[in-house]
Amino acid sequence: MMACIIGGILMGHPSPARAQEEQAAQSVWCSITDGNSGQLFISDPMRLPQASRMRVFAYGGRFARTVNMRYGVHYALEGNYCFAFPSPRRAAIAHADLIARMADRNFQIVTVGIF
Repeated sequence: MMACIIGGILMGHPSPARAQEEQAAQSVWCSITDGNSGQLFISDPMRLPQASRMRVFAYGGRFARTVNMRYGVHYALEGNYCFAFPSPRRAAIAHADLIARMADRNFQIVTVGIF
């Protein structure tokens, strides 16, 4: 009886290796919307090898620094510019949705590319 209970508990929780694998990578993309100039600066979705809030936040700082240097604007490097998703499909859907919404509002879409 006790073995059945313990077995049921263990089967209900993902193994540590599986949980670590699921957290090991996330799809991330970044964007900055500038209402004054009517521009949306956006990156392509990409896969980060290890997911953590700090890594995604640091990636956002790198994105802001790149936008500042390439386009002569001044965004804070500490902003929350990146969005993490558990799968590439979800990231692509949200990415396309933002581009479509901003294009409907006549924003110029500026793809930042590699940064």
